[in-house]
Amino acid sequence: MTAAPLSPTTQKVLELLQQNRGMAYASTDVCEVADCSTGQASIALETLAKAGLIERQENALGAVTYAVRA
Repeated sequence: MTAAPLSPTTQKVLELLQQNRGMAYASTDVCEVADCSTGQASIALETLAKAGLIERQENALGAVTYAVRA
């Protein structure tokens, strides 16, 4: 089974995170750089996390950020 191709927005988001390894981003941070809505950024981030390309992190207060796996 072949993985589905990434949407243009998801590709932009992945490139952003890869270029800034070690930094965690929230969907609101990503949408500004990727020029998309917060909803589109959230979907892209969740898609990448489910594919194992990035890591989803949630702090004790429930804030969610994403970063490229080390």
